[in-house]
Amino acid sequence: MFKVAICDDNKMLCSQIEKEIDEFFSTETINYETEIFFTGEDLIASLMEKEKYDLVFLDIELDQLNGVAVGRFIREMLGDDITQIAFISAKTSYALELFQIRPIHFLVKPITRAQISKILEKTLELQGRQTKFFCYKNERIDKRIPLKDILYFSSEGKKIYIHTKEEKTHFYGKLCDLVLPKTDFICIHKSYIVNQNYITQFKFDRVLLSNTEELPISRFYRKEVRKQLNLWQREGL
Repeated sequence: MFKVAICDDNKMLCSQIEKEIDEFFSTETINYETEIFFTGEDLIASLMEKEKYDLVFLDIELDQLNGVAVGRFIREMLGDDITQIAFISAKTSYALELFQIRPIHFLVKPITRAQISKILEKTLELQGRQTKFFCYKNERIDKRIPLKDILYFSSEGKKIYIHTKEEKTHFYGKLCDLVLPKTDFICIHKSYIVNQNYITQFKFDRVLLSNTEELPISRFYRKEVRKQLNLWQREGL
């Protein structure tokens, strides 16, 4: 079980983070659980009851007991160097205070889905857990492949092809029915969904992939593709 705690006095932000976590794990085979706290005192009370979390999203500007104090409690009082802490703040001036707490990330509000996904991915990676599989059935056999290995999906008739650097395999279905993480995959054409991590060049009507293949961007998708790629570039993904 992968356990995440969210501690923030902003209920809307807690709901947002919880929603993004649900979205992230919709393509995972890992069981997970999310717990929300609105005060640092409540989180510490849970920790004192021997509750363990793999990852804590922790607001710094909490009333009374702030996030820095909670982080120090986890590291110093509990002697816990395993739990990953992602601090959240509306300010950028906490670097020195946070140094000894060794956070996995420092998020400045407003935070994005991509940032949350990257933190979850990094935590799972540090734990040595395999993450992000795409599951499908080929010749009545259940198969799965790491999403990070997929260059793109293409469709021809009733067949969907999975393209990787090493192979091309297929299964039956509709491209529009695929459930994929939006932080990595983008639809550029009714017949193509591309892993943005393999896009090396973006042109008006096509994209160039790292394996030198060029795929067309249909007129219908051009505006959304341009918008999404610009967003990825600004976030440094």
